[in-house]
Amino acid sequence: MAGYRRRTKRQGGRRAGRQAGRRLGREQPVAQVSISFNQRSYRFECGDADTDRIGRLASHVKQMLDQLIAEHGAIGDERLVLMAALMITDELFEARDDIDDLLDDHTDRLKLVVADITDTPTDRGGS
Repeated sequence: MAGYRRRTKRQGGRRAGRQAGRRLGREQPVAQVSISFNQRSYRFECGDADTDRIGRLASHVKQMLDQLIAEHGAIGDERLVLMAALMITDELFEARDDIDDLLDDHTDRLKLVVADITDTPTDRGGS
């Protein structure tokens, strides 16, 4: 997902990250989103326009993680995150399949309409 990056100590904090972005000619993140999971807080830098979306995405992931914890208990952060990633990827693939089915259906209908139009004689007066 473009538009945000996780701050790490290696980047040297906000100032070093912004300076590196300037050198690369990229738009600079000006906002931060804090995401809490399992008594830990993670901060992400992003553009002002991305804060709401990233918050909604994080909420969706957290909801998935909470569901997994309720079903399986505390089985370790890495396993929980992997399971959530697989579930979310499954949602994505199902949505893509649904879109493909809709496009195929509409494509077939459009082909029928085009066939009807091209098969219709243009000279309606008859000979």
